[in-house]
Amino acid sequence: MTVDNNLIIRISENLAKPEYIQVRLFSLQDIDQYFWNTDVLAYKDFLEKLVFRIARRPKHLISHIQRIYYCFHTNLNEQLFAAIVDLLVVLNNRGQAISWRILMGAKSQLSADQFDVLKKHLKSEHADVNLLVGNQYSILTRGLLGVNDMVQQQKKQDQVIYDSLELARDYIEYSQLDEAKHVLEMAILEQPERLEIHYELLTLYQSMRDSAGFNQMLIQLTHAGIDLIDEWTQLNIYFKGQE
Repeated sequence: MTVDNNLIIRISENLAKPEYIQVRLFSLQDIDQYFWNTDVLAYKDFLEKLVFRIARRPKHLISHIQRIYYCFHTNLNEQLFAAIVDLLVVLNNRGQAISWRILMGAKSQLSADQFDVLKKHLKSEHADVNLLVGNQYSILTRGLLGVNDMVQQQKKQDQVIYDSLELARDYIEYSQLDEAKHVLEMAILEQPERLEIHYELLTLYQSMRDSAGFNQMLIQLTHAGIDLIDEWTQLNIYFKGQE
């Protein structure tokens, strides 16, 4: 199962309305300018322009995020890895929260080796960005020369398929509970026979006190005629007792 989650979300104030709304960072309209427009995916030279912009202004973080987004949604595996590496170089061990969110969001488009390299770097308390090895598309790492032609078509690589339960547990490990819940909810509908997914999702519902999500999923599973383990009934009783 390949999970394609948005990498980051934020809460932004819409000046036209008094209330706060949740918007997805990679498709939001910023207050003063467009942060991202999905139409740019149609322009083959857009990534190259981003790379030149980053080369001129390495600390322009928005350009880094746009580059990561472009590579992720155009399935450019090696370029995506390079884009994340370059962002980590610029952050230089700062911004751990956003770094983890980007890495976990991009996991489905990274190879297992690429993910492990980035994960080990972020988990190290004394990681040296100068030792972070990129590839031919990196432009900020030491010891390897990058290239400006970032849209060179690669040979199609085998897509790494991550187990949904493993992916959800990775999210949980780094306190990304909403992402973990989404993965498990998708997985339980596709693989209702896997009891460990049931247990993991139920535990998550209870720890998050998410009675609304629990009830919605319970209705879906019931309507689908899926046999439910006793723990669904027990948690249903628990939530009703909290009302």
